[in-house]
Amino acid sequence: MPYGPPGRPTPPPRKRGGGGFTAVILVVIFLLVGGLVKYAVNTGFDIGVDAIGPKPTTTYDPQPGTAAAATADNPLLTDADGTLIPASCDYAPWGTQVDKARAFFESAATCLQAAWKPLLAQNNLPFEPPTLSVTATTDGITTPCTGSTSNFAAFYCPANKTIYMPISQLQTNQFRDNWVVYLSVFAHEYGHHVQAQSGILRKANSERVEAGARSAKGLELSRRVELQANCFDGMFISSSQTAGSLSSSQVTVATRDSYGRGDTAGDMRDHGTAEHGGQWFEAGLRNLTSLCNTFTAPAGEVS
Repeated sequence: MPYGPPGRPTPPPRKRGGGGFTAVILVVIFLLVGGLVKYAVNTGFDIGVDAIGPKPTTTYDPQPGTAAAATADNPLLTDADGTLIPASCDYAPWGTQVDKARAFFESAATCLQAAWKPLLAQNNLPFEPPTLSVTATTDGITTPCTGSTSNFAAFYCPANKTIYMPISQLQTNQFRDNWVVYLSVFAHEYGHHVQAQSGILRKANSERVEAGARSAKGLELSRRVELQANCFDGMFISSSQTAGSLSSSQVTVATRDSYGRGDTAGDMRDHGTAEHGGQWFEAGLRNLTSLCNTFTAPAGEVS
């Protein structure tokens, strides 16, 4: 399943005209979706938002050399000294053109790898860098996690170990040149890759499938996964500041942004509240993986 930031992606523009024909089509779609939802309830399939039909499978086969599946007792989280060593990051200049944005995220990926790979090795966990996809829009992108729907924001797909960063979905009109926000979103998605490499995602996904992806337990597991990625995001932002690559004012901007993202009315409650999102990000600023163990946190801290 895709692991992206909370909230809904930017909807595609509405097309005018064809009102009568569109009404008939909508009735047909309504009946079809109703049947699919009933099927989903009966079988446990997770139906994608704004997509007709079941999402691709929520599980994936572990590759040779991958870590054993574990969440709360994962060695990455039980390591009392698990910290990211500060490293100077030479971030490429940000720009909304595809080439400039790709260069920016590639430079960030290099720094994220330098930060996380030694920590995983310290805990005898494997590491393979993720693939990066940077595009202008979501048009024409098909992934194992989203199918062919174009209605998605930035996300990580564990099935092909790829981080997708469509520029059109990064709210660049709102954040403009505050590139630390885009860095933070990317560090969150990279956190999901760390979860995949360490075996956390495999265990959480397995438990979600068993419980039902949209059951109360399944959604709580999703929130624990997402809030942990917020914490891992905060760890990287902190280490980058310690190395002098980010200013204190930039960290303040990233922290404020972390409190501005969260499940809203009508959402599935699969990411957690904005308040909890910010709290777990701030926990990550202390730069210890043991403080990011959302799987041992009380339910009230991951709501």
